[in-house]
Amino acid sequence: MQVLLTGSDYKDYTHDPSFPWPHGFIIQDLVKAFALVAMFFPKAEASTLVTQFIKSKQCDEFRNSLLFDPKERSKTLPDRRSRASYKFRDPAFWNEWNEFLKTKSFFADVYPFDWSLAVRPIVARLYVAGVVAPAYIQNDSQVVLGMATAKAEPHRPGKLDLFINYEDRYGNFPMVFPPSFVHPSKWPHVLPTAESFAKKNEGARYALIRLWSAPHFYPLMDMPGSEYSAHHTTERRLKLLEKQFEGHVMSRADLILVMGKDDDELLKYCTAVTFAIQTKPWLREIDLWKSFINVDLEFLQGLDPYWLD
Repeated sequence: MQVLLTGSDYKDYTHDPSFPWPHGFIIQDLVKAFALVAMFFPKAEASTLVTQFIKSKQCDEFRNSLLFDPKERSKTLPDRRSRASYKFRDPAFWNEWNEFLKTKSFFADVYPFDWSLAVRPIVARLYVAGVVAPAYIQNDSQVVLGMATAKAEPHRPGKLDLFINYEDRYGNFPMVFPPSFVHPSKWPHVLPTAESFAKKNEGARYALIRLWSAPHFYPLMDMPGSEYSAHHTTERRLKLLEKQFEGHVMSRADLILVMGKDDDELLKYCTAVTFAIQTKPWLREIDLWKSFINVDLEFLQGLDPYWLD
């Protein structure tokens, strides 16, 4: 803990939401972070007790699951919509929606039934989760920015999903993003970073850590520029430990690449990253099913591009 939080007093507590520490649950959060990743390091001395537990009879089913077979697990891509928001989608994606808006009737009266069948259950789940709420506002694009529609993406043909069109047709909602937000085209790439590290560290080990997200928000993916938010939030949290990471960690939106010269070093940095992400204000967590921990460079090079974005 002292290596990670130099100068922090875990008995204190800061109410500033932008600061993850100090607080009184640091020890618990560190233990949880270590336990979460240590099971992927059977050769590391520090994870001996965790390895013994994973090898016990009561963990037979868990140990034999695809969680511990990253190569096989990587062959199946998640059946969900892509993370691209309205701002960064190909304009051609909205052709069908734009044609629909040309109708002379009020859009709500002629909204296609198959779109409603796809959109309404998703909106209902978001409502139950508290992500959306009713509003006593006229449902017109001059008053409210954002129109829900249904569309199938190329990688999921025939599967309609919820998308929101934020075109400001009347110029009533000027949108300005903070200068600190980084355009996706300028985000660092995983493979070049990993390959550069491998040239200096023979036998290097890697971890691709993905933050957990629901199908439609991390928070809500359909914000006008949600990629900005995801990348900024993750990068800002990791920068708190920038000196301790010493070039062993990089992030790209909700994906984090961790690099170590061997198992022991990778375990240390994976624990630190997991702790930094999951600690106060306890809003985010690591998705182990979509993460690949303690793998080599060849494994990363063989992954579908989906996993690297």
